Amino acid sequence: MSRIFLLFWMSIAAFGLSACNRSTDARPPLPEEITAVVKPFYEAVRRGDQKAAEKYVAPGFIDDSRVQFAEMSRILKDAPRLAPAIQQRQGSGAYLTFAGQHGKMWIISEVRVVRYRNKPMIEYWDVTTADKAPELVTHAQDMKRFTRYALMAVAFAALAGLASLIWMVRNRTHIIAPEATIETRRVAATVRNMEP
Repeated sequence: MSRIFLLFWMSIAAFGLSACNRSTDARPPLPEEITAVVKPFYEAVRRGDQKAAEKYVAPGFIDDSRVQFAEMSRILKDAPRLAPAIQQRQGSGAYLTFAGQHGKMWIISEVRVVRYRNKPMIEYWDVTTADKAPELVTHAQDMKRFTRYALMAVAFAALAGLASLIWMVRNRTHIIAPEATIETRRVAATVRNMEP
């Protein structure tokens, strides 16, 4: 009965450890204030509403944004929703890479969000198409796979160590506590003479 109990707890531990740190959303989260700028900006670009999109673009970049707006709006309109793939912090802003696969083509959008007069605004944005996934996305997927295998190896090693410790305690108790034996030392009894 105790071996079944041990096997039960080992299997629970194995499945429990393998389920740890698994996120339902593998994409990095965006901070709320950056999302408050980037999400409506992309919705305006997708609709082709240049005036609404320019509300979120920093004044120094508006002219460059106007030049490329029509082409990039067309690319995003035809593409599926892009998901955030990489987020890198840069000072008080962030550099975001969005990626999505449309057939055999990858649509990649890069956005740099900075603080302008203590308000997050888009300083730079670009939309491109490519035949393969962005290199950073590929490396991020490889690192996730490597981390998953490393965590499984650590969990297996911990369970093997725990199982060997339990086996040792149950079967090799003399290693932990020596067997009790009766001492047979000779004792000499002396009596002192108390008389002067």
